[in-house]
Amino acid sequence: MSQSHVPTIPMRGTWAIRVFLCFAFAYLLSYAFRAVNAVIAPELMADLNISHSELGLLSSAYFVGFAVMQIPLGIALDRYGARRTESFLLLFALCGASIFAYADSLWGLTLGRLLIGIGVSACLMASFTAYRRWFSVEQQSQLASGMLVFGTAGALLTTIPIQLALPIIGWRGSFWIMAILVAIAFIGIKLGIPKFDDYPQAKKVKDGEASFGFKEIIFHPFFLRMLPIGIVNHGGFLALQTLWLGPWMIEVLGFDSIFTAQILFLFNGVMLLGYALNAWLLPRANANGFKTLNYVKWLLAIGLLSQLLAISIDSTFSWILWIIVAITATGHILGQSTVITAFPSSNAGVAATSYNLLIFVGAFIFQWGIGWGIDLSVSLGIEKVNAFKQVFLIFLGIQLIAYVWFLFYPKPLKHHLATL
Repeated sequence: MSQSHVPTIPMRGTWAIRVFLCFAFAYLLSYAFRAVNAVIAPELMADLNISHSELGLLSSAYFVGFAVMQIPLGIALDRYGARRTESFLLLFALCGASIFAYADSLWGLTLGRLLIGIGVSACLMASFTAYRRWFSVEQQSQLASGMLVFGTAGALLTTIPIQLALPIIGWRGSFWIMAILVAIAFIGIKLGIPKFDDYPQAKKVKDGEASFGFKEIIFHPFFLRMLPIGIVNHGGFLALQTLWLGPWMIEVLGFDSIFTAQILFLFNGVMLLGYALNAWLLPRANANGFKTLNYVKWLLAIGLLSQLLAISIDSTFSWILWIIVAITATGHILGQSTVITAFPSSNAGVAATSYNLLIFVGAFIFQWGIGWGIDLSVSLGIEKVNAFKQVFLIFLGIQLIAYVWFLFYPKPLKHHLATL
């Protein structure tokens, strides 16, 4: 690549917009794949005659694929760069979406879902890694929020639009369309991201930048402080957003699938606006001395209270409280984006994916565990509505424990806190 076509660091202007949009479109599809089962769940259960726990297992295969890739993904991002790594993995997503659209058995669908999870496993972490290397520290929260605007737009596309399309093209047709969009995302990443940083670790080591080992990353005080809210609060929220809020609206509140899709559309739409607000607000708040972690603290607290009220209040209008939970959940990504700034850019990939791995381990545990708990409670003679409430309250208690750890775990070094 000629010198005139090499972007300056930190990136600004046309190059910054181009890089962001390429990453953001791929992440939009990643989030769409993640959330789509919440809308098509009734059709899947009817077509395949599967139980709640089997639905949870099928849906969580995405998270399994996502999770098993995180450590090798981090190594690949540091060794080969974001462009090469993400474009290669998107080919797995293309295969997985095609298999899911064609399969006619539970295990075939599970395989497709697994390959999709593997294929889109780099969509957020590749962008975070590239942003850590190519943009200033002050821009990280803004970029993270911007990515989630697009990600949530992907979730929005799986609510009312998918619900309206189901009678026409079915859930299989929806996945064929998503496969085509993955092919477009592959072209964007392959051709739209600069090649100058394809082997970042070798260049950083040559330049003498400090490097952290995997063990040093995992046991870093700031990493440990953020770990429980990543696994429980963030991972558990993904389990709710991508699957269990839909069944809650139908089984507990008694809504039909069309009204449920409308609520989920609003839920994700409010999240999108929240991320957009964060992208605008945080740089200004940080400039006036307000720390990002304080913002995260208050958002999580309001979210926990809103969940308690949503579970406890017996009213069809309690769905509004889940909308408040959606707003507060925009703090999760801010916690995630701050973790990576504690480590050298040469380790950005491993640091980001190590934390992300644990988030998706949590998503798998809670997505499957909530379904297992509901089925177990019903088998013990508990009415299904009460089974949902009981399991959701247990999950809320676990979130509260993680939040207390976040509040009172010994704080990281002062020089790092000053930027957060």
